[in-house]
Amino acid sequence: MIDFNVRLKTISLLCIGWSHPSIFGPDIPFIRELNSNGKMRIYIPASSFRGALRSSAIKLAENYGFKSCGEIRPELIEDRHNRMGGKCDVCDLFGEPMNISSLIVSNFEPIKDIKSLILTRIRLEDNSLKVSEEALFKVEYIPVGSEFLGNIKLINPTQKRAALLLIALAGLRIGRFGRGSNPIDIRIENTEKIEALLGDWYDLLNELKGWLWH
Repeated sequence: MIDFNVRLKTISLLCIGWSHPSIFGPDIPFIRELNSNGKMRIYIPASSFRGALRSSAIKLAENYGFKSCGEIRPELIEDRHNRMGGKCDVCDLFGEPMNISSLIVSNFEPIKDIKSLILTRIRLEDNSLKVSEEALFKVEYIPVGSEFLGNIKLINPTQKRAALLLIALAGLRIGRFGRGSNPIDIRIENTEKIEALLGDWYDLLNELKGWLWH
């Protein structure tokens, strides 16, 4: 197993919505967890980051010579693999129904306390794009420049798995994340364990050691 840290920075307003209702607060609050001091604080769930990372891998895999079934729904993955003649590289990394993933992603914790802001938005009707009745709603965002730290573990690492993982991470820096699909930046740290695997992919690792957006 190898692992490395991932630092995430917002380069626009970001919201990861919470399903819990907020009394006398925003209609869509940012997700929170209970910290060691017994206080609720903003964080980015592993599931949100992992889902965006898998979508990035699906989008980019074939451009770099990797196989992707292009599916995320469990009932469609097996059928697609059967038609492809075997498991794709994306599912080999991220897992598929009845098979364990090669990837473990942690929650992303804030580097320091974050003061959120609440903005009022309007809702448009799907067909007419007119402002709908009861159109105003409030969304809680975190500001530009907020930083979070997480960790990624790669089980049974191979060069192919490591390279596809780095491609997916790089793709997140030019893709979209969170509610409203906003851009983020990513930097990886403590990469000594992964460096020996990479071979021709080493330049990509170096690119990911610094911020893309300054």
